Amino acid sequence: MIEWYYLVLVSAVLMGLASVLEKYILKDEHASAYSASFSIVTAIMALVFVPFADFNISAYAVALIFAIGLISTVSYILTARVYKHGNITISSPILSSIPQLFIVVFAFVFLDERLSLIKYMSIGVMIVVAYLLLFRANGKKGAVFDGKKYVYELAIVVLLMATGGVLLKYLLYYVTPYTYIVLVEVFMAIDMVVYMQLRYGGIREISHNMSRYGKPILGIAAITMVYRITYYIAVSTAYVSLTAPLRNTVSVVITVIIGGVLFKEKNILRKLALTAALLAAAYFLIV
Repeated sequence: MIEWYYLVLVSAVLMGLASVLEKYILKDEHASAYSASFSIVTAIMALVFVPFADFNISAYAVALIFAIGLISTVSYILTARVYKHGNITISSPILSSIPQLFIVVFAFVFLDERLSLIKYMSIGVMIVVAYLLLFRANGKKGAVFDGKKYVYELAIVVLLMATGGVLLKYLLYYVTPYTYIVLVEVFMAIDMVVYMQLRYGGIREISHNMSRYGKPILGIAAITMVYRITYYIAVSTAYVSLTAPLRNTVSVVITVIIGGVLFKEKNILRKLALTAALLAAAYFLIV
């Protein structure tokens, strides 16, 4: 059996790579259209796990998976908007660290997960570093988003990610990771199609998006399937209050390094120093 932290590291690296590729596509693409196309492709790809899934589960479990899928759909739409209208070396660290505080608290209260003092201190360091990433080198707040509403959307995503993360761990007590990934991806695709039909051009908009960005979306979806299933397997065998902080902290290093260079974002050296601190804190989560 592969140790959980190896699975988390694989998931983290691939998630960071996927984030950078999404930022590249979203420079010219509408966030909602991309999210809908992406969700449909990932749902189709998730069907490869059907032979390994066990669908003999309760209606309660199905309802919970649907709820998590809805939370994930809203989170994904808002995250795509934040990436499109914000600075990736700011938004990615925040989305990769702040939700972990809430995950640790929720897991402590609802899942009875207990960590050592040094692990709690490490998570605290992550929060402080994430706060510092919100400021420019001169200590003043920077205009890192196109508008204030994206800051509010970032805050909503933080809470949704934390809620979804804890619900995932709870659900994996009752279903296998393979069952979960098949059902949740299908539910998310349905949610996105309904959303696009109600607000935009529906299937026509999705088809147009796929004709323009089909190959990049297929590539990102394939990477996403791997990083999601490896993470789900890790969560099923370890505390979510350990797996979530580790994965998200490592992924942000990949995002900052590649994204900062590729998109020529400012203050990259300072951000690299801060992400190094994130990595140091992450180390103490697995020792």
